[in-house]
Amino acid sequence: MKKRTEILIEFDELLVVSQPGKPIHLWCNACCQNATFITPAQAAVIARVTVRTVNQWVESGGIHFVETSDGFLLVCIQSVTAKVKYVAATTQTAPHQESK
Repeated sequence: MKKRTEILIEFDELLVVSQPGKPIHLWCNACCQNATFITPAQAAVIARVTVRTVNQWVESGGIHFVETSDGFLLVCIQSVTAKVKYVAATTQTAPHQESK
């Protein structure tokens, strides 16, 4: 009796056609809604961090992203603003109390 093995490979491909620098509206699987996607450089400006920091957020799962079929990275602006608020809230220090 011959043993048969089937392998199923699925590809998800995203083709984005837009003007450079313009936000792109796509479905965000993590937000479960249509969202605005921007480049990591645009996200860095909005968040007032470096592009490297934005890329670290992507790698750690801290913000939502998609990769186009051309290999370009786009990040969900809603998750970027949420990350900025979270970072700001967790890094605020308590008011300084003077000792008497």
